[in-house]
Amino acid sequence: MEHGTHGDHPLKLIDGNTDAKDIATRQYCAELTAGFRQFLNGKEKALHPGMLAQWKPGMKNRRFPDYDKPMIVVERLEPPIIDATFDSGSIYFRERLDIVLGFVDDDDEFCLLHYDSRRFQTFAAD
Repeated sequence: MEHGTHGDHPLKLIDGNTDAKDIATRQYCAELTAGFRQFLNGKEKALHPGMLAQWKPGMKNRRFPDYDKPMIVVERLEPPIIDATFDSGSIYFRERLDIVLGFVDDDDEFCLLHYDSRRFQTFAAD
């Protein structure tokens, strides 16, 4: 059996099959599984008002703010708001909005936006 790597995840190629399409499919499946685990890793549970937060790797689904840019937790919403303004073909369809985060935009204005907290973790400055 051959072994390859994709990031920190081993990629197993069964029966020595090195067909490019098969390899690409296996890599995609590994990335999909890693994304699922990242989304549900629970790191967002530590976030409370006044704390700094950032996007989890691979979880940014909004234009603002950028990765590694801190935001401040303003409020946790219970129950969450379920966004009903988008069609079922949108990535925002029935999005669970359960956290309000603040950030300073390019015009130096303090903005508040609602997000799905499962996409965030505590901010870790480098």
